[in-house]
Amino acid sequence: MNEVLYPVLAVTAWAGCAVKLQGLRRGGNPAGYAVCVALALLGSTFTLSTPAVWRWLDRATGVPNLAALWAHLSVVGFSGTVQLLLLWWVTPPGEASRRARIRFAFLATAAVAMVVLFLASGPTEPRVGEFVATYVSRPVFAVYILVYLGAFGLGLIDVVRLCWPYARVSGRSWLRRGLRATAVGAMAGLVYCAIRISSVIGAQAGADPRRWEPLAPIAASIGAFLVIFGLTMPAWGPRLSQLRGWVRRRQQYRQLQPLWVDLHRLMPEIALEPPVAVPLSTLDRRLYRRVIELYDGWLVLRPYLDEAAGGRARRLGTQVGLREEELAAVVDAARLRGAVRAYARGARGPDETEAAPVRPDEPADLAGEVARLVQVSRAYAFSPVVAAAVAGREVLFPNQTEVAM
Repeated sequence: MNEVLYPVLAVTAWAGCAVKLQGLRRGGNPAGYAVCVALALLGSTFTLSTPAVWRWLDRATGVPNLAALWAHLSVVGFSGTVQLLLLWWVTPPGEASRRARIRFAFLATAAVAMVVLFLASGPTEPRVGEFVATYVSRPVFAVYILVYLGAFGLGLIDVVRLCWPYARVSGRSWLRRGLRATAVGAMAGLVYCAIRISSVIGAQAGADPRRWEPLAPIAASIGAFLVIFGLTMPAWGPRLSQLRGWVRRRQQYRQLQPLWVDLHRLMPEIALEPPVAVPLSTLDRRLYRRVIELYDGWLVLRPYLDEAAGGRARRLGTQVGLREEELAAVVDAARLRGAVRAYARGARGPDETEAAPVRPDEPADLAGEVARLVQVSRAYAFSPVVAAAVAGREVLFPNQTEVAM
């Protein structure tokens, strides 16, 4: 299991560190650098815990199981870095400095104790797999593990205690999600600590600690993945939102196509620029222009709007229980379809007295106008209510009542 999980975690942690570093090039801050250090320490932990790297380090240094000590110290360093980062986020600078000094002194003491205990416990036989389970029956090594778990576990408790409440008051959605993911990851890390403590207690009582060993890497891996995602979410989350928004706007652009095609066929002059089937780099500008073109075509069709079809669409839509915005869309779509048919025949209806559709001038108006026009375009192309109203029918066929919009 470790041959697969730990390399994947190492790559994920180093990739997260690279993502954060790339963001810092555009303007760094101490918190950003602290996140990079935390991710680098996690990457170091799982790199060294990878069996192939563990064996290589044993051969290169001649010190058996040195990778274990290094990985454990990296875990303690990671825990301390995240604690310090959160302290600077959620407490006033003076208080944060005082608490940071206390935590740093505690972690430094724990690290020195770990080195002394590791050397004194003498794990001289290389044990890539089940390292803790092999040596935890030795009292000195058991103390080493307890010091390691104490430093790590207290840090995780601090992470949960600080992350979860702060997430509730965070104004940035991706930071809020990241803090919650980090807190849940820390909880999974506490499960790992509990498993390791059970191994220590069981070994001293004469039980076989290998019984719990398969659970430890699973809990550690789940926790690490969540912490990595949580710490990097504020960096990549907004980009994901932008991508989601771009995909939605591209879909809306295509959904406006049926209505736009009919209007453009009758009035090619409404096109502000040559049409593009799937705009990519110019999508936002193209979508805005498409809205303007639709309103221009709608304005030309005002004298032709089929009010009788609109009335029938309102009655039919009310009968099938359409919501208010859906009802407004099918009424407009029916009037427009009747107008397109009349315009194509060259007929002319009486001038309308209602106000003409207004172009959205402000970007804030665009989202609402696009959503409204998408509903009208979809009803124009697909609604059986619109088709029945334009055809002069006052009833829908039985199989059309459930797909009225």
